[in-house]
Amino acid sequence: MTKISVIGAGTAGLIFAYALLRKGYEVAVYSDRTPDQWLNHSKPTGNAFLFGETIDVERELGMDYWSQDMLGASGALVHMKPAIEGSERMMVAGSFGSYGGAIDIRMRIHRWLSDLDCRGGRLIVESVTAERIDEIATHSDLTVLAAGRSELADLVPRDPGRSVYDAPQRHLAMAIVSGVRGWDDFVDFVPVKFNIYGDAGEAFFGPYTHKTAGPTWCVLWEAKPGSCLDRFTEAKSGEEVVNISRSLLQAHAFWDWDAVKDMRFLDGDEHEHAWLVGRVTPTVRQAFGLLPSGGLLMPLGDTAITFDPIAGQGANNANRMAKYVADAVIARRDHFDAAWMTGVSEAWWEFHGRWAYAFTKMFLEPLTEPAAAVLGECGRNRLFADQKFFGNFSRPQNLFPWIEDTEAASGVIEAYQARKAA
Repeated sequence: MTKISVIGAGTAGLIFAYALLRKGYEVAVYSDRTPDQWLNHSKPTGNAFLFGETIDVERELGMDYWSQDMLGASGALVHMKPAIEGSERMMVAGSFGSYGGAIDIRMRIHRWLSDLDCRGGRLIVESVTAERIDEIATHSDLTVLAAGRSELADLVPRDPGRSVYDAPQRHLAMAIVSGVRGWDDFVDFVPVKFNIYGDAGEAFFGPYTHKTAGPTWCVLWEAKPGSCLDRFTEAKSGEEVVNISRSLLQAHAFWDWDAVKDMRFLDGDEHEHAWLVGRVTPTVRQAFGLLPSGGLLMPLGDTAITFDPIAGQGANNANRMAKYVADAVIARRDHFDAAWMTGVSEAWWEFHGRWAYAFTKMFLEPLTEPAAAVLGECGRNRLFADQKFFGNFSRPQNLFPWIEDTEAASGVIEAYQARKAA
């Protein structure tokens, strides 16, 4: 029987494992935490909003136990200001085309690890070292690394031609909160809420399903280093993150104040982990890492492509890439050599990864002329916003190359203007 080893027990690793277990592969998952430790003694890894078709991956594998009851969103509401102190402001809104949501990753991992044995898999609780991975690989037909952004990721070389950045572009802060009223006054659906300040950074509110508190919200700040939003670096608690958030929102998002004025951190011992501060360097890694023994290590999910969370692409890429690579394993059956790994990596990059990375970069950089024109048209034409922009958040390949080209973007906009006039 073909033996597969998965280093890391995040969503990508477990979706990959579950997909292979259905086809009779021998799969061992290495986790640095027990299911109980994941549930009760871990921080969430971020908001991890999943679009509807990404949740479909979990549904297909019999791994979705929560989406029918989640507090979700079917679109986005964006307020944009070129400068945080300026008076100019634009609002745009649009539908994703499906109902998605952020479900506490700790609850999901706990259930999936607990069920692994009855699905035919093997859970090994171990803090795996680089030396141990080399040993594991010598006894496996395929070893994948799905350890997120941990130090182990460095076992797979960075791809310098595709990794646009070599440093974090934002300083991040996140907290799970209650008391958010929502934005029913602006749109006729529950949205993911974006505030974009061109010279300072971004703020986001996403509907969230917490492991014990249930329907809540996740607030995420993306502060440009040194800007007036960059106030979270030294925060020592979730309460402190929320207090700073309230201060910034009151000063710079008066249009949101009624929706968030009662916002409060999920206090109490069980919620002590419901916040994060940090930073991420967007990185693309090569198709495999070569281990000292000569074995190969294939990256998966966040280890393969690390996204800044600004455009909501990371968790969605991880889930869908995991299923894609599992399907490639099943098609190959065995003999997973360097050429095969390179082919699978290249195929995923061209199908989805390249475009998700480019879409994320679009938000990290000053808006280009065609992108600004597209967002401006979104504010005037809801059909365009739904079908051509927000409706492609889950499939960013449909936005390229036209959103990067002024003439092409103008052509798409004019076509929708004609449809609206008709």
